[in-house]
Amino acid sequence: MIFKRSKTILLLSLSVILISLSGCLVEIEYPPTKTVVPTNAPTSQPSPTLTPSLTATERPTLTPPATATPTPGPVTWTVGKGDELMAIAFFYGISLEGLLAANPSVTPNWMSVGTVLEIPVTPTPLPTNTPTATPTNTPEPLPSQTAPSGAAVELQGEPACYSDPLGGLNCLVLIYNQGDETLENPAVSFTLTSEEDGSESEMVVFAPLNLLPAGSSLPVLASFPAHVPEVYDLQVQVDSWLPTMLDDDRYAETDIVESQIRISEDYPLAYVEGKINVETENRKLASLWLLAVAFDEDGNPVGFRRWETALPLTNTQNIAFKTIVYSLGPDIDKVELMAEARFQNP
Repeated sequence: MIFKRSKTILLLSLSVILISLSGCLVEIEYPPTKTVVPTNAPTSQPSPTLTPSLTATERPTLTPPATATPTPGPVTWTVGKGDELMAIAFFYGISLEGLLAANPSVTPNWMSVGTVLEIPVTPTPLPTNTPTATPTNTPEPLPSQTAPSGAAVELQGEPACYSDPLGGLNCLVLIYNQGDETLENPAVSFTLTSEEDGSESEMVVFAPLNLLPAGSSLPVLASFPAHVPEVYDLQVQVDSWLPTMLDDDRYAETDIVESQIRISEDYPLAYVEGKINVETENRKLASLWLLAVAFDEDGNPVGFRRWETALPLTNTQNIAFKTIVYSLGPDIDKVELMAEARFQNP
């Protein structure tokens, strides 16, 4: 009985305690747990395969078909009656040795009319439709090359120009020493200017002999290669020379003691031969030259030829010379001769 009573009392006590504590309970709200609604699983679509782009190649440039430029054929000469190898070589501005080397089967003294000679020159190609003018670089002259003031050398007459078979232009002019002393290494400047595009070609050319005695003339030749403008302007002026010293003994005295000149009636050439005396004073010569200058009937130079003797000489008296001078254009009316000899340096 005691146990039951104690149990009843205990239960009543617990009930009282619970009722009293019910007003002090703190309600803790827990945030609702989100239920993650699974999204529709993506259907794995095959990813598009990226097609690699083709390696970029340069777009071909359409080149218009080139107009075929005719290839110039070899230069030949058909031998006619009276033709001479030396004259043909001079006509093309080549050496006789070069002409013979290009025609080994030809015998100079037994050429028949109709023989075709190969001319060893480079054929000039035909010009393109749009030629580009290339300016010529003209080097500045050194102070020692500049003509002194109070010039004693002047141009004698106007230059005369003649076309050659390859499209080039040969221009001749005379220079004259109007002073009282012999001058050395005279040179002339030639400037060819195209009146179409203004392009210029300039060259400085020395005379064929070193010395220009007082009161004497010398020819100077400028050869302009193809292609020469159809319309051009030519300016010519004396460029330079050097004075000679009073005690200058570098040159020997020469004397043309005999000369025969025969001008051809059929061809623009003249045959020249003769003899020269040289006073060497037992000194050795470095050179001995003979210059033959051809003139037309108006006194204009039309060509010249410089002959040179073989050295050493065993005899300096009555040295024989023989050569041919050709005209670049008009017929030859007369030929003048000059000689020059120089000693070897001591």
